[in-house]
Amino acid sequence: ALIGGLIDDLVGPKIIILTSLFILAGTGIAMYFVEGPLAFWIFGLILCLFVGPAQSASRGFLARVAPAGHEGQMFGLYATTGRAVSWMTPALFGIFVSLIGDGDRGGVLAIAVVLLVGALILVPVRDPKKHEPETAQPAV
Repeated sequence: ALIGGLIDDLVGPKIIILTSLFILAGTGIAMYFVEGPLAFWIFGLILCLFVGPAQSASRGFLARVAPAGHEGQMFGLYATTGRAVSWMTPALFGIFVSLIGDGDRGGVLAIAVVLLVGALILVPVRDPKKHEPETAQPAV
């Protein structure tokens, strides 16, 4: 998360979120195909590396896109929305396990699908800080 925060300062939170989501999804898909405990630990640790940056950058991005004076409402909506849709991934996990079989492996693909859908929903969202017109600085 610390390294992600430093990169966030350079390139902005949206790129960090999208990169993290795509890496998380790709790692989840890879976990479906790998075998053995060593591969599980390697890919599990890769997953751990990108959860923190995605979460922290998403909060920073929300602070950027929230209209001035409405930050509390936006963060409240953010928290409520997360709780309202929290059932979706476990439900998809169960559906994928039922359809694909192969134990929990099929469910890992459901998690990757949810991450990819989230990334695709984020793609059209504009970062207002990146689209502000440059203002001339007064000469000192």
